[in-house]
Formats: sequence, structure tokens, C-alpha cells
Amino acid sequence: MTTKRVLTWPIEAKQVMLNRISAVISATVFFLILACRCHCADEVLRIDLGKPTGPATFRASGFLHAISATEPPQELVEPLKPRLFRALVQHVGLCDGQGIYERATAFGAKVQVDLSSCHGCPENGPCPGDNGDWTAWDNAVGYLIKARRQKGYDKIEWDIWNEPNLKEYWRLSYEVYLEMWARTVRKIRSEDPTAKIVGPSICGYDHEWLQRFLLWAKNERVLPDIICWHEFSDPRGIPARVAELRAFLRNNGIPLKPITLNEIVGPGEVSKPGPTVMYLWAVEDAGVESAAHSCWYDEEKGVSGCGTNSLDGILVPSTKKPRSVWWVYRRYADLTGTLVRVESGKSICGLASVDAKKKQIGVLIGCNAQGKIDAKLKFANLRNVGFLGDKVHVTIERIQDMGWKPLEQPEIVHQSVRVLFSNGITIPVPNIGPQDAFFVRLRPL
Repeated sequence: MTTKRVLTWPIEAKQVMLNRISAVISATVFFLILACRCHCADEVLRIDLGKPTGPATFRASGFLHAISATEPPQELVEPLKPRLFRALVQHVGLCDGQGIYERATAFGAKVQVDLSSCHGCPENGPCPGDNGDWTAWDNAVGYLIKARRQKGYDKIEWDIWNEPNLKEYWRLSYEVYLEMWARTVRKIRSEDPTAKIVGPSICGYDHEWLQRFLLWAKNERVLPDIICWHEFSDPRGIPARVAELRAFLRNNGIPLKPITLNEIVGPGEVSKPGPTVMYLWAVEDAGVESAAHSCWYDEEKGVSGCGTNSLDGILVPSTKKPRSVWWVYRRYADLTGTLVRVESGKSICGLASVDAKKKQIGVLIGCNAQGKIDAKLKFANLRNVGFLGDKVHVTIERIQDMGWKPLEQPEIVHQSVRVLFSNGITIPVPNIGPQDAFFVRLRPL
């Protein structure tokens, strides 16, 4: 089997393309301080505890090329409750040596395997179908199918090709790509019919590309089991884009398929806690099956977050110390129980949950603004949760935007006891940093 770009994906080329996509809109997170500075009209985040949206499943907790069999340490991965790892063939354990499969699935995660990484195309050799030659590709796919069955790796999903809409990843014609896709799907389904197939994993939501591909795949009976693409900008628009795709499927007689966004977060936001919250919110609001944080070049000189076992750079690669975004994922994992409806503001967004067993209400808030802002958190239907009395203990943590620097832990910026005179409560959050995040806990006294 030939080897493809183990750690050296052409990220710069992807970044050039992403610069042509609309710039990131992300949401904001904010908090309470005694000294209040006036900036402009307060933004409002409305949390309705009487409107559940579903159980907390941590569907947005996933990573790309993020771990090895031993690194990073378990205590930095397990608390994030990952549900998806996307990996190169040579890292999974289907070939020689120990891979990540056993470790990843022990967390309860599925593993998406980028099949295109088993081939040298386009950097280190011919692509599948070059000059009509499919021998190397067919042999490699057959070997991996057999290895999956023999090892019993039943949580593997086959992601056939990474970003085929970019010349940096697929240099042959679109027609040859379709032939490659069809023969690969048919081979997998004939030799391993229980396996799940993921695709087309294009860069960005190109609805024309997706629709043309899906109509063709329907006619050829080679539809993926899970539809996927990558989202690197405008996270607020993700739910609408997912809805558009689902409407297209319905209108064209294509069975509704699970959707995974197996790369999210653009290069300009990868170290920013507030914008990261917006992506997590978008994944939850869209109701997709899973998502994986993308990896880009890290501030550490000459280092790519794609190959440093740093959870895509949310840990400092050289020291494995948590950065601000690690704490966002950690607090996202604290949203246990049942998620409830949150109405976002112009520059802020949030996720909230109610956990009756833990007797806790949690709110993760993210900010993406041009400057500091003031906000108010308006809680409604507090009595619906059933475990609050006349007094509630409020704790607010700030996850400061430290960029590439580590953050030892979030800062507790407010603790108080509030008396409930009605079925709601308003918590002011002034002077919020442009790309900070916050976590708010409400517990009975």
C-alpha cells in the first residue's frame, strides 16, 4: 500500500480558498462584573427552560488527526466526551502497528477513516484511475475492508475521499472522480455490506456541487450512508444550509441521510473560544449526527496542529497544556441532561441544559464581536425544572480568549445567591471581551 500525506496536508491551499468564502460570523459569551461600563444597548440571550430540544449527546465533540494510541494524556481527552475521530488510514490500526481505534471507541466515539490517505495522490504518485489504472486503489481498498472485518472494527466509517472539489486533493477530472466513487462504494458494499460510507467530504457547502453529486449517486445507486461536507466560516448559517440540503433530498426522492460536518472551525477561529461556541451551537441547532474540529497551522513555529496529538491544537503541541478552546469543549461536555431552547443575540450565542439528577442548569455562552459588549441572560420557566427552591446559587466563569497561550483554568468572575420572586431571572453580563466565552451554573441553594 502506498502512503499518502501523513501529516502534511496542503493547508495553505485550503486557506487561500477559504479566504474567498465569507468571513466568520461567530457568537459571543459574556459576563457579570461589579463595575459596569456602558458600550451600547445590551444584547440579550434568552434561555427558556420550559422548551426542551432533546437530550445532550455531545454531537459536536469530535476531532481530526487529533490523538495517537497514547497521546495526549487520557485526562485531557476523556472529559471532552468525544463522539467522533476522523483519521488517516495509517493511524487507525488497520495496517501494521498500534492505532487509535481501541482508544477512540473506548470513549464511545466512532472512527471515520479517510480512505484517500492510503494512496499517494496527488502529491506522491498517480491518482486512482490515472491512465485507466485502478489496480493499486482497488487492492488498497480490498486490503482495508478485509482488515476491518478481521479485526472486528465495527465502529469504522469509510470516508472515501477528502475534499475532491479542490485540485490540491483531486487533480483528475470530475468524471474520473465519479467513477472512483462508484467502484469504491460497490466494492465496499459487496465485500462488507454492514459498513457505513461517508461522503463526499467537500470543502465548504457548495450546494450546486452537492446536489449534482447526490442526483448522480441516486441514479447510480451509490449514495453515501452519511452525507458530509466541511464548514470553515459563517457558523450562524450552518443550520440553514443543513435545512436546505434536507429539503433538496426530500424534494428529489432521496432518502433522508444522517449528516456529519467532519471538519469545522476555520483557521482564523481555531484558537478563539467565543467563535468556537458558535460552531458548537450550530451543530446542535442543525441536528447533524456529528462534527469534528479541524486542524490548521499552529503558532508554534513549523508545527501543524494536524499531526501533534494536540486535539487539533486546542492543547499546546509541545507541552499539552490546555488552551482556551479546550476549556470550551470541557464546559460543553458539562451540558448534561436535556438541552433547552436558547435565543441568541447579535454577537452572542449559547447552549443550555437542565440536569435534574445533578440539580444543575448550565449555560455555555460565546461571543464574536468587534469590541467589548454588555449582555443580559434572561431565564424563563425556572419553576419547570422542578429542583429549584426560592433561592438559586449563580456561578459565572470566564473562558478568556488567550489565543495560542495556555489557560490554566477559567476564572470565576461572579458568585451570588439570587432570590426567585417569579418564574424568571435576569443576569446582567457587562464588559464582555470580543471573543471570550463564559459558563454559567445555576443550582439550588
